[in-house]
Amino acid sequence: MTGGEAPVLVVGAGPTGLTLACELARHGATVRIIDKLPGVLPWCRATGIHARSLEIFQDLGIVDTFVAEGQKVLGMNQFANGRRFAHARVSAVDSPYPFTLALGQNRTEEILEDLLNRLGVEVERETELVAMSERLDGLDVVLTHASGDEERTSAPWLIGCDGAHSTVRHLNRQHFPGEMDPHAFVIADVALDAGIENDEWYAWLSDRGLLLRFPLPEGRSLLGGTLPESQNERTEAPTLAEIQTLIDERGPAGARVSDPRWLACFHVHYRHTRHYRHGRSLLAGDAAHVHSFLGGLGMNTGIQDAYNLAWKLALVVRGRAPLSLLDSYEKERWSVAEGVVSLTRAATEDLEGFGHLSPAERERLFRQKPVPEVERMGQARHAEELDLDYRKSPVCMERWGHDPFEAGPHAGAEAVDVADLQLGGRTCTLFDLLRGPKHELLCFPGDGPDRGDLAELAQSVNRLFGDVVDVHAVDFDAGPGVASLRDPRQKLRHRYGVTSESVYLIRPDGYVGYRSRRASLPALREYLDRVFLP
Repeated sequence: MTGGEAPVLVVGAGPTGLTLACELARHGATVRIIDKLPGVLPWCRATGIHARSLEIFQDLGIVDTFVAEGQKVLGMNQFANGRRFAHARVSAVDSPYPFTLALGQNRTEEILEDLLNRLGVEVERETELVAMSERLDGLDVVLTHASGDEERTSAPWLIGCDGAHSTVRHLNRQHFPGEMDPHAFVIADVALDAGIENDEWYAWLSDRGLLLRFPLPEGRSLLGGTLPESQNERTEAPTLAEIQTLIDERGPAGARVSDPRWLACFHVHYRHTRHYRHGRSLLAGDAAHVHSFLGGLGMNTGIQDAYNLAWKLALVVRGRAPLSLLDSYEKERWSVAEGVVSLTRAATEDLEGFGHLSPAERERLFRQKPVPEVERMGQARHAEELDLDYRKSPVCMERWGHDPFEAGPHAGAEAVDVADLQLGGRTCTLFDLLRGPKHELLCFPGDGPDRGDLAELAQSVNRLFGDVVDVHAVDFDAGPGVASLRDPRQKLRHRYGVTSESVYLIRPDGYVGYRSRRASLPALREYLDRVFLP
C-alpha cells in the first residue's frame, strides 16, 4: 500500500480483484488486496479474453504480453451427429484487437499481479476476511493470517471480488437468487490430436450429449461436455479415459486425448445479486453474477466491472467526487450482467437440448439461412463486448439543441479509436491519448474564425479540473496549458460526427460521458458538477 490514509480493501485476487487493485493504484487511491489462497491456482479455468478486455489491458500497458502469449480465436464450428451445420470466421470488429484471445486464467492473473507489484502493491496471500461491521465513514474488519494471527483493522471501502461463494456477500446477508443447471459438466485441459484448426472453437451436438472445444496456446485444447443424465449428481473429477469416451461418442472420428493438466466436474449456476453496493462495501465479478462458461463472458464481465468501478471509487476516496457517483456503478453494470446471464443461459440450454429435438427441428439446423453481414457484425461486436451502452446512466449526458449529431458515439457508448493523429510532433491514436487515469476533453472548432468561446471553455476546464481532466484543442490554439491535437486527415471529426463546433468528454473507462454542440461552459459545468467535487 502507499500513502498514509487507510487503504481500500479488495477481497479476492482473481482477475477482477487484480484489475480493480491495479486501477485503484493507477488512479491514486491507496489499496490493499488479500486472498485466502497461497498463490495463483495452476489451472487454466477461464480462457477467453475478449476485444474489450484487451483494450482495457492496452490502457494498463500490458496488452502486448497477452497478445504475444495468447492464441487468437478466429472462427467457430458446430456439428450435429457428425455433420457440420455452421462454420464462420470472425468478422473484423472495430477494435485494435479484433479477436478473442485464448490464454489460461492462471497466466492472466500472473500478468496482472506483476503489474500490481510494479505499482507498489503486493497481494497478501493466505489472508482471509472473517468479520466486518460498518461505521458511518468506513468498516471495521477482522482478518486471519496463515500464522493463525487475527488482525483487526479498518477500511474506508471494501470490495468483494471473492467469487461465487463470496464471503463479503454472505457477511452482508445479500441474496444471490437464481438456479442451477441440472446437467453435470466435465472440463479437461488436454492435448487433442484431432486434425482440427487451433484458432477455432468447436461444438459437437449429439444424442449422447454436448462436447465443446476451446483452443489454448501451445496447441492444447480445453474440452467441456455434459455427462449422461444418470450422473447429474456427480462431483468427482473425470478420468482421462472418460474424456476419451466422450470424444469417441461425440467428437471427430479417430481423435485422441493425452497429457491432462486439469480434469474437473462442475455444475453451472445462473445467479445475480440484486444490488452491487451495501453501504461501504461493493461487489464485482463472480461475487455479483455467475452464469454459463459458454461464450467466455464471465472473467471479462468481472474485469469490466472492476474497470468501471475503479475510477469512480478512486475519485470518491480522493475527495474529488461525491458519494452519488458510486450509484452509477450498479446502474451501469447490473443490466450488463443480467444480459450476460440471460444470453449464456439461452445458448447453453439450446445446445443441451439437441437430444430432444424432433427430426424436423434437426433438419432445420442444416438449412440455416446465411446471416447478413450487418447482422454478423452486430453479433461479433456483442460477443466481444464492444456494444455496451450506458446511455441511461446518471453520469452520461448530451446537449445539442436543434443541431443533433448524425454520427459518432453517443453519450454512454464506447469511444472508438482513430489513427494518424498528431500530438507534440509525434503520431498517435486516440486510444494512446486516452491511456491513463484522467477524463479526456476534446474541443472541436466550427468552420468560422471565431473560437473565443471554445478557447475560454477549454481554459476554464483546464484551470478548474486539470488534475482530473486532460483538455485537447483539435486543430486550433486554445492558449497556454491546453495541448493542440492535430487531425490532419479529418478522421477524428468524421468518426465522431463533428460537422460544427462540438465538445466530447471521454471517461477514464473509455466511454463517452458528455457531448454537445456549441461551446456552452454552463452546460458542461452542469455535467462536471455531477461527477466532481470542487
